[in-house]
Amino acid sequence: MRKQICIIKCMASFIQTLRPTAFGYYDSDPLFQRDADAMVTFILRRLGEDVLGVELTKKMIWMAFEEATRKLNSLFVEYQANSNLANLLGSPTGSLDQNGNNVINLSSIYVQQNLQFLSDLAAPYSALIGYGNFAENYSGSIVLENGRQDYDLYTELKDDTATPLFNLQPSGSIGKMQVYEVFHLAPVQYVFNSNIASNFIASGLPVESYVPDTRFYVLPLFEDVLRAGMLKGAQKVRRSHYSYKIIGRNLRIYPTPTNVVPGISDRLWVRVGFRQQPYGNLTNNLLTSGSSAGPSSVSGGSAGSQQNQFVDQSLFGVNGPFSAPYGPWPYKSLNIWARTWISEMTLAISTEMLGRIRGKFKNFPIPGAELTLNGDDLVAAGREDREKLITSMKETLDNLSFDKLAEREATKAEQMVKQLSFVPMPPKTAIKLY
Repeated sequence: MRKQICIIKCMASFIQTLRPTAFGYYDSDPLFQRDADAMVTFILRRLGEDVLGVELTKKMIWMAFEEATRKLNSLFVEYQANSNLANLLGSPTGSLDQNGNNVINLSSIYVQQNLQFLSDLAAPYSALIGYGNFAENYSGSIVLENGRQDYDLYTELKDDTATPLFNLQPSGSIGKMQVYEVFHLAPVQYVFNSNIASNFIASGLPVESYVPDTRFYVLPLFEDVLRAGMLKGAQKVRRSHYSYKIIGRNLRIYPTPTNVVPGISDRLWVRVGFRQQPYGNLTNNLLTSGSSAGPSSVSGGSAGSQQNQFVDQSLFGVNGPFSAPYGPWPYKSLNIWARTWISEMTLAISTEMLGRIRGKFKNFPIPGAELTLNGDDLVAAGREDREKLITSMKETLDNLSFDKLAEREATKAEQMVKQLSFVPMPPKTAIKLY
């Protein structure tokens, strides 16, 4: 036993050992180097080295130390990815960009919350009403005919230059038209106040204009918004002469037109859009390049020939937590809470490792008897401690997520409002109503 202890203690220090850990993520970190030698003393004494023999070398303990640090790093990366993945989608992946240049990892960087993900998520809904510069809407008209009920949207729906709207579809569309609105009469402009019913509908007047007996009241803005929506809906129901149904590429009008007056009531106005490729315009995102490197290339051609490659980074950027640009953090940035967890995890890994070593020979003969080693017990204890540490850390990180933090802040704000409701108003601040 003394010989074994001497072998362990007489080994070179961490900094003097060639490749002391398996992966070398933290070998050059001064604080990791210092704690690595101290970790050997901590582990050996916790396993009873002063009384019992501990069949572990310094390199084994250093490897367990590195594994524990990597495990904590991965748990934090998982937590960060769950909290910030929406803000990272489409960004560069890993430690290298598409040009092979080093990019900074996000291990110790606070990723700011933004509205880009929500904006992209809401884009299809915004396109339906023509809101935002990403939505391309087209308006045109169809000439109605008496006794005719079906009209071809792809050939008869034209703009003011008599050009079919189908011919104006943007690049990257799949050639399928989507109807947003159909109306027979031009929309009405509204100027209204809260008192005079005759001012609810004043066609062609700007808001700044005055109509007879107009009075302006201080009212919530949502009242105007709701009233305008009500009037728009009423216009479609009460003023429209037709309803419609889409059948294939045809627009079917109900009822069948029977009183169409050319130049007066012979127009049906339609607002449409064109469905886009789910990954954007792939044709325009292809670039002729002389290099064969890249995330994707079109097959074909001989070696060394020019190849078409995707240049839109969003096509091959972050697509999940496993491609998020999180790397190993510097050990020196960890506080005492994290280092204590790492110490306990290192002990659990070392305990399991020692149990596996002793499990090779369960029964060891000694003079006059047979000694049974506790390998199985050590393996079970090490695994149990590891699971407890991981579960505890995941629960802690889950309680520190942005969602949980926002929930707690909302609860605090609610409780504060309740407390303030019991505070009397100071004198001379009450509003006197006449």
